[in-house]
Amino acid sequence: MSRFKALSVVSLSGGIVLFCFYQLSQFDFQTVLLIRSLHDPFVARLAYIGNRLGDGLTLVLLCAGLWGIGHLWKKKAWQQAGFDGLVAHALAGLATQILKHLIGRPRPRWTHQEAFEYGPSWQGGLDAFPSGHASASFAVAAVLARYFPEWRGLWYGGAIFVGMARVAGGSHFPTDVLGGAVLGFLIGFVWARALKEWRVNVVNALPQTLPLLIGGCALFWSIFSHPASKGVSAGLFWTGLLLFVSGIGGRWILAWQGSGNMRRMLLANSVIALGLAAGTQALWVVAVTLSACVAWWLNDQPDRKAVEPPGLLHEAWLTSALVIMLVTLQSLQGLVP
Repeated sequence: MSRFKALSVVSLSGGIVLFCFYQLSQFDFQTVLLIRSLHDPFVARLAYIGNRLGDGLTLVLLCAGLWGIGHLWKKKAWQQAGFDGLVAHALAGLATQILKHLIGRPRPRWTHQEAFEYGPSWQGGLDAFPSGHASASFAVAAVLARYFPEWRGLWYGGAIFVGMARVAGGSHFPTDVLGGAVLGFLIGFVWARALKEWRVNVVNALPQTLPLLIGGCALFWSIFSHPASKGVSAGLFWTGLLLFVSGIGGRWILAWQGSGNMRRMLLANSVIALGLAAGTQALWVVAVTLSACVAWWLNDQPDRKAVEPPGLLHEAWLTSALVIMLVTLQSLQGLVP
């Protein structure tokens, strides 16, 4: 990739990250008030499970177990995954602690108004941003996804669950969790690859953080906001549904043909992303998603070899998950008055 292209990808991705954090910060305090109003034992139980799953000891035991199994069974991939997971976990923890005490953001339980001060602090409770559970979970997930890509849905799904649990349990604001997720993913992604090419790996990693950021913003916008114009909302919804069906159809055609063409797959994924964005009925979500698509296309390598085509069973599961996602976004519209 040329230096100009790399700079364009980094600048565009960085701008989207900052914009998403700004947008999501508008709902931080509203989320805290909503969580405080909930007294559901089921939610509390899920929060407890997520906290234990993302606990440092749990992640260390997981990585150490992979290393031990790899050592005993002579599986180098397992052994390397365990070692890299331990190092990525440690690096994410170190980076998180430095940022926590430099920023000094109060945790939700210490917050009683929307505006609060930031600044270096060693005081307990002023260490919310970024979330340590989220950064560690995503760092380990990024490493495991590198060595066991067929299970990437499980790794990232578990990390997302941990992040949601930290918000549901009242330990963090949404921006704390997404900040930790981005930090942990970048560390795990770069560490699990050749360190001498870390600049290239950072460029490749940044656009991959955008779906999580944009998706998180869209989720909270759907919960707390209401579309301003019924006409614009209806137009966006039906346009999004058309794009969504077209993108899903494109992926199914590739799976049926047994084609692993990366460009056609990227096009189908971009159309699906724009369809989901339009389904939120927010013009700013569509604009940000379109910018993310540009970053993905700029980061794509034309000479990249075709990958193994997705199977029909894989497409069935993916389609089901995407349909559930679209329906969820619609059902959450204006959930909180």
